[in-house]
Amino acid sequence: MRLFPRHPQHTVDPLSEVELRRALSLPGCPLCRLVRESEERFLWTMLYELSGDPEIHRRHSSSLGLCGHHAALLGKLVRERNLITPSGVARLYETLSREAREILTGKELPAQHCYLCSYSRETARRYAGSLAVLLETERSQEIYLSSQGLCFPHLSLVWGFASPKVRQFLQEDMAGRLRDLEERLRELQRKQRYDVHDPLRPEEAVSWQEALWRFGGMEYEELLTSEP
Repeated sequence: MRLFPRHPQHTVDPLSEVELRRALSLPGCPLCRLVRESEERFLWTMLYELSGDPEIHRRHSSSLGLCGHHAALLGKLVRERNLITPSGVARLYETLSREAREILTGKELPAQHCYLCSYSRETARRYAGSLAVLLETERSQEIYLSSQGLCFPHLSLVWGFASPKVRQFLQEDMAGRLRDLEERLRELQRKQRYDVHDPLRPEEAVSWQEALWRFGGMEYEELLTSEP
């Protein structure tokens, strides 16, 4: 059994290449960033342009709404953006509430299947496949090495699309990053002992935060996209 299964051959569209190169120049996991940006744009479009669309209402109701994570992101967008209002949310959830009352008359309650979670997984797969192809070139590998690299969940996703050559590159790169992280984590612990007076370097002080996102993925308190 493959730990990280191979996916079918992937190609790179020009827009994905541009977006990946941009994300690689910014802090944190590039795929986490691109997925989060796509989620924000999805919700923006849904509320600003499509909140009255019958197909959107059908999908929203059949999924029993958004999961807690994406509902919180939707709330943040409504609070912090000027061009979308609570009325769009009210319109969608009024329809959902009416449909849910009908569901309650049945003998079984269906599980929630957040449609934005499904969209996010497909977005991550698309970018992962594109990155695996880009990393076939030395230039893209150089760009990747200058970035902060992938989180472990997205490393496993890219791995499934990658050739043996790219897998070796990713394996060696992540091993080096983890060795460096371990050293900084050790120094953070040592320098926080009461009997040690060596000053913490900035990269040591934030090493615990890197450990969290490196193995669990990025979470963002702020919105990443700007209002159109």
